[in-house]
Amino acid sequence: MHNPFSIYWNKNWTFQIVHMEGGIYIEAKGLGVLIRKPLLATESPFTAADNLVLSEDKNRKFLFNSWKSKRTKSSNCF
Repeated sequence: MHNPFSIYWNKNWTFQIVHMEGGIYIEAKGLGVLIRKPLLATESPFTAADNLVLSEDKNRKFLFNSWKSKRTKSSNCF
């Protein structure tokens, strides 16, 4: 595995394993954002990277749907 690496089903993201603050972290860069979480001893880098992007994707969808529902409600007031 190379550092940085990518996962074929997450083409918009690149991942890197970094050592900082006395721990090992998995770092994801993509779609204009950088996210990081600790890499646990029981996780493979690929699983950790996939879970990191999955949680970010869920968060983005939640925020988009929240914004969309507020916009729909406010346009019905007129």
